Amino acid sequence: MVTTFAFAQEKIEGTISSDKQAVAYATVVIGYANSSLHTVRSNSAGQYIFSLTKEDMAKVQWIEVSHISYEKVRKVYKDPSQKMDFELVKKSIQLADVTVKSKPLAVRRAGDTTRYAVNNFVSAEDRNIGDVLRRMPGIEVDDNGVVKHNGKTVSRMYVDGDNIFQNGYGVGTRTIQPKAVKDVELVQNHEHKKVKQGVSNSEDVALNLVLNEDAKMIWSGEATLGIAVPIDGFINGNAMSFKKKYKTLNTLQYNSIGERINNDVEAISSFNLTEPIAAATPSVPTNKYYNNRSVAFNTNQFYKWSEGWSSSFNGNLWADRELLSSDGTQKYLLADGSQVVYNNYYNTTKKPFYGRGSFTLEGNDDRFYLKNTIDFKAENQNHHTWLLDDGARYDQWGRDQLNFISESMEYTPKLKNKDLITFNLDLERKWHKDRLEVLPGVMANYLNQNQPYDAVRQTVSLPQTNGNLQVAYTRNKTRLKRTYFACFNFLEKELNSALNLVKDGSVFGNESFPDNNLYWKQQQLSGGVKLDWKNNDFIFSGAFPLTWNAWDIADRQAGSNRVTKKLLFTPSASLQAYLPNRDYFLLSLRFNQENSDLDQLYPNPILSNFREIKSFAAPLYFTSSHAYTLRYAIERPISLFYLNVTASHLRTQNDYLVGQDVTQQGIISKLIPHDNRTDNNTINLGLSKSLLKAGIFLGFNASANQHNYDQFLNGELAAARATTITLSPRLEYKGIPNTTLSYQYTYGNSLNRLKSEDGQNSNQYTSNTHHLGMLYVFGTSLFVKGTWSYGSYKSSGLEPIANGFLDASIRYKPLKSKHSLELNINNIFNKKLYTSYSLTANLENRQTIPLRGFQSVLKYSFLF
Repeated sequence: MVTTFAFAQEKIEGTISSDKQAVAYATVVIGYANSSLHTVRSNSAGQYIFSLTKEDMAKVQWIEVSHISYEKVRKVYKDPSQKMDFELVKKSIQLADVTVKSKPLAVRRAGDTTRYAVNNFVSAEDRNIGDVLRRMPGIEVDDNGVVKHNGKTVSRMYVDGDNIFQNGYGVGTRTIQPKAVKDVELVQNHEHKKVKQGVSNSEDVALNLVLNEDAKMIWSGEATLGIAVPIDGFINGNAMSFKKKYKTLNTLQYNSIGERINNDVEAISSFNLTEPIAAATPSVPTNKYYNNRSVAFNTNQFYKWSEGWSSSFNGNLWADRELLSSDGTQKYLLADGSQVVYNNYYNTTKKPFYGRGSFTLEGNDDRFYLKNTIDFKAENQNHHTWLLDDGARYDQWGRDQLNFISESMEYTPKLKNKDLITFNLDLERKWHKDRLEVLPGVMANYLNQNQPYDAVRQTVSLPQTNGNLQVAYTRNKTRLKRTYFACFNFLEKELNSALNLVKDGSVFGNESFPDNNLYWKQQQLSGGVKLDWKNNDFIFSGAFPLTWNAWDIADRQAGSNRVTKKLLFTPSASLQAYLPNRDYFLLSLRFNQENSDLDQLYPNPILSNFREIKSFAAPLYFTSSHAYTLRYAIERPISLFYLNVTASHLRTQNDYLVGQDVTQQGIISKLIPHDNRTDNNTINLGLSKSLLKAGIFLGFNASANQHNYDQFLNGELAAARATTITLSPRLEYKGIPNTTLSYQYTYGNSLNRLKSEDGQNSNQYTSNTHHLGMLYVFGTSLFVKGTWSYGSYKSSGLEPIANGFLDASIRYKPLKSKHSLELNINNIFNKKLYTSYSLTANLENRQTIPLRGFQSVLKYSFLF
């Protein structure tokens, strides 16, 4: 990758090598006299390129190349028509007959790229590169393998500069072994498309894993087999190869020990108009409660045809059989002082399936960018919940089916005058079917004139077709880059639903609730300009689109249709300002207008689950919003210190409010005409600091949020305010020989207030959780680890509760052996029940969830 933001008219380019091998990520500087002009990095093939204005080109007198492992070289620049190639010499210090090579720094920074030397952060107990990343200052990794750098989510992860993971890189973070990686590079303001580098201002952050030479030559992987008491099992296998032309990473997993393996599932976006109530899940590791039979497969195939052309296939499958149960109480506190209480026991079986496959062809060099992707997704879930509602048994069956296929193409050539023209074409087709059945019949007072019946059946289908065609032209001759664009979008979709009752074997409808048969056609024509400007201290981006919309919404059941036309203006802008020490402020503004959708326009009721009916009969309406975000970031890579603070405000306003009528028989949700305004204010803080010599790694996260909104319950309008605060310091200490100590504390506090004409309700909820871990290494082969977690929770309206767990593991892995044995012991105290609650100003929700109890898992692993 070459990261440069020069404003192109003239070029200086060349290659960097040593002993006929390309030297990647060397720092290349051009300048005159004692001043430097621009800096770039060589890519994985040892190539570098500067794109300069004529004024800068005339100033260049010398080119200098430096690299941590090679001697610095400077050449006089004379002939603009010739490439400037460099041959570097390995850096070494001669001490008698011993050659001592320079040791890489823990963290280095050049321009927008920060490089972490993995050897300075790796520990013997690390299983994958994600474990190492968590120890690097400024970096966070979640359970799915998604990375954040100083509070910003990393959008791409490359392996030796190649974009292997088109559908999410988490599988790489969780699988690639630390020994394969030499350096980790974080690139800020990253622009993936080379033809747009130096033209568009990107706020993306990318991560590149620089591999050791040995890892590029061989296949590697791990196979693990496990058995658990009493009869559960575990299989985890992966195989990978990272050669120059061909890279692949594949995983196959199965387990019935409660570990979730659906990390790579990306759900299809669609309305879930039927949402069957299921058993609750606790906020503890899934192996404490999750009864499963899970299988998952993930494959990533990447082939580089040439330096600019590549193709990739990415696919994943996941299937499961889940068993969950919970016993809970929901208590609604009404404005008149009365209460509606639901006491329920749930026993849920789910059988989800997910599959995805995509093929991508990509051409990416400084002359053009081309990408074409064909993507297919499929989801299917069968679920059954039997439940006891105040002692009466109900059965709830459902099936949710979704299929999605899309074709996406982008082509951006650079013209002879250095301007860019971009063509985008996107086509999508989606199929979605829901089916729900509940027996015996529910909410007879609403659905069947208070007459009992045997069962109710709800079906919903939501087919959709949409497309997008866009042309953009970028003027690239001045510092202010202007992109003029025009776009046409079309969208066609339907909402069909039928609600039928069953009595004595006969199926019939309710004349008061006819079927929904809606057709939606939307056409959108937009045009505008996007501005990008940058110098050494400021980066400005702005988009100013003007969009003409036309909606034709037909109710085929009622034989009517409505046509709506509207012109919308949705500008956005951001300004990033760098201080002399390279700290920066980022201010972004966005003004938006969004239309409501079919999920809020259907005139006839839809049964969502055994307890709730939704009836959102409203005309097309619009929600306006404005959002402001201010971010301040401190980055000190040499001193291993990072800090970020982000404050944001979001206000939305529309003419409708979702209200509920809550009775002992069930809940009716509906849209109420109302001048509805919400305000959301948030501040987030993140801090990380590493003291490598002392073996200390510190982190701290904090957030505060205030949400103001209106609530409509049983005909009573109330103003609500929810305030939440969280604090979470963490520490890892490796200063004691053979020992690693870790501790994380999380404090949470929420205050909910509800004010209406009849009075005011409020409640407060406080949580304190502790996670303490200790690892001790006997010699070099035996790893013994213990983990204790404890949480205490209290509320102004409920009695305090507490939950605690003790886990342990013993792992034997000889230093140079490919074999290892591991014994995991979970829930040593054999805790069988977990109690939790959640609160709002007018709802108390308490759940008791059975756990798996004591579990031991013996695993054998083989590395290759």
